[in-house]
Amino acid sequence: MKTYLLTGLLAVFLFSGCRKYEEGPTVSLWPRKERIEGKWVAAKVAYNTTDSTSAYKDYIWEFTRNYSVIVQVNKVKRLGVWGTMTSDKDFVIDYDDGERQLFEIRKMTRKEFWIRNKQSQLEFQLKPY
Repeated sequence: MKTYLLTGLLAVFLFSGCRKYEEGPTVSLWPRKERIEGKWVAAKVAYNTTDSTSAYKDYIWEFTRNYSVIVQVNKVKRLGVWGTMTSDKDFVIDYDDGERQLFEIRKMTRKEFWIRNKQSQLEFQLKPY
């Protein structure tokens, strides 16, 4: 009886449609920090329907375990710190030069990290480097 009850509760949880991010996933076994950390490149960058991917082809974003970020364009590196805020969808990068970029997380898996810049509305669909 306990097995049926636990299975039923698990099924309700998994298929209840409560997903954190607009593009999914519904459930992840990986903590948020582990899904974000790593080196990423742009698979696609768009503003509304305008493709801007070619402008970001030389960018590499590296998010480390200790919340530092290195954004490299060609040989030039920009340093800062990254973090999530009170909302599960908020993502922020504070650069060493004082600039702050606020993003909305749209999708976060180990192989895809989609974020939309809240100021410019550019959407970055990042993939592992």
